[in-house]
Amino acid sequence: MNILGINQVPNMISWQHDSAAALVKDGKIVATAEEERFNRLRHARGYPKLSVDYCLKEGGIKFKDVDVIAVAYDPLAFIKKGRINLYPTNLMKDIVNYIFFTLYLRGLKKQSGARVEYVGHHLSHAASTYRCSGFKEANVLTIDGSGETESFAFFEGKDGILKRIWDIPLGGMFTKKKWNSIGLVYTRVTGLLSMGVHGEGKTMGLASYGEPKYDFSTILNIQNHNNYKIDRRNIGKLYGHLARNRGEEITQDHKDLAASLQKALEDSVVNLAKEAYEKTGIRNFALAGGVALNCNTNSRLLEQDFCDDLFIQPAAHDGGIALGAAMEVSAMVGDNPDMTLIHAYWGPGFSNDEIEKVLKESKVNYKYHKNIEEITARYVTDGKMVGWFQGRMEMGPRALGNRTILADPTIKDIAAKVNVEIKHREVWRPFAPSVAEESATKFFKGVDKAKDSPYMLHTFYLQDDFRYTFPAITHVDGSSRIQTVRKEQNERYYNLLKEIEKINGYPMTLNTSFNDSGEPIVCTPRDALRCFFSTGFDILVMGNYLVIKNG
Repeated sequence: MNILGINQVPNMISWQHDSAAALVKDGKIVATAEEERFNRLRHARGYPKLSVDYCLKEGGIKFKDVDVIAVAYDPLAFIKKGRINLYPTNLMKDIVNYIFFTLYLRGLKKQSGARVEYVGHHLSHAASTYRCSGFKEANVLTIDGSGETESFAFFEGKDGILKRIWDIPLGGMFTKKKWNSIGLVYTRVTGLLSMGVHGEGKTMGLASYGEPKYDFSTILNIQNHNNYKIDRRNIGKLYGHLARNRGEEITQDHKDLAASLQKALEDSVVNLAKEAYEKTGIRNFALAGGVALNCNTNSRLLEQDFCDDLFIQPAAHDGGIALGAAMEVSAMVGDNPDMTLIHAYWGPGFSNDEIEKVLKESKVNYKYHKNIEEITARYVTDGKMVGWFQGRMEMGPRALGNRTILADPTIKDIAAKVNVEIKHREVWRPFAPSVAEESATKFFKGVDKAKDSPYMLHTFYLQDDFRYTFPAITHVDGSSRIQTVRKEQNERYYNLLKEIEKINGYPMTLNTSFNDSGEPIVCTPRDALRCFFSTGFDILVMGNYLVIKNG
């Protein structure tokens, strides 16, 4: 059965973003990608037409061949869950959204002949991680800014069935929504610090420079799902005087505020996870939702004695719920979609012939190299900044070795150079490494319990002997957000790491997303060429082709 998952249709919901599509066929993932990669608008909203077109093409089908359209939103959730907000503005918005969804999806149904299934935001998140985890049973936590009526949900995943146990609702019926949201607290502090829209990752990075000295007990303080304090309004009341204008110096107070927020988040998530464990006795956890992209929190949970294993879906943010919706419907129709996700490469790929066609049309000088991994390793260890474009594009917000910027992590000033000349972002933000999985425990503490970290969603600390060996990927607190790589996950990228090891002794490279900070990660060879020639790259590698600037 062909199931097309989509995140978003035109509507009035301001919190929806990261529009995406996914195709699941007979219980197997065929393709998934975010609309921003195609239309080049970061965190794109609205119907994901280009993503849908890609997924159908990858699956070798037409729109009329789709059996079910799985929508990662339920416009009637506020009624089904008895959370009708009677404040006139909110009630009207809920009603108008239902009309928008109904009319728009009626048109899609008419085009395709498919039936439409509303899955719901948090259930889509839950399915996206549990059904990719390989766990027979797991505590599934979904944590984000907002779903239809809640910001946190706990599901028990067991024998292929997801059962909602409890959640944290957004607000009350007769007043304006109180926005009881863990994610929106983090977003509010991010805004106070002028880290930009969707800048929560910057706040996480800044937290390592500070000490948690500010009181968040009335802002974000969760003991369990019935005993919590979540009130973003108190941020302004208590710490509005610390507000920073964009471009102003970041003070120690700003760093300490970020650290205080990070600690409050970690404590709250750990408490919710412990409550889930006490309810089910299950020691596996699967996380999704935008908050699950917070690597430090994930690692804190993994350290707990009640957690044996932890899986986070690489597209844990809203860009992954189209896939979750499709997988949940696949389970509903009996296609048994539960699987172990071993890689994240479900986006568009380009053959050598397709790449060479673009190179010829662009009239750039290039060379073909059969041993491209060996050639690239020489340039990386020689201090060059390399654009690496290979295979199918990654899902999720982080480059994982196919749309990646490479540099030698042992070179002291290379991170600053990548920041200034290519990424154009804050120089204090850390970079991550990719490392051959079998060598990870040699360089990083705690990887043995995680087993692996293929999606760059955990933080580990450098082993004492290597604390100063890799300055380009070591954060101020000695931590690093690593990606482990196995040959069966990404053979070409793994071979590159081993070629680097032959030269300098370390199967490791700095890995950051192939883009300028103001644009989405590159998707096509043309995107890669444009980024390469408009920024300070030295080398571009696409497939087996090498392009040297001014070469």
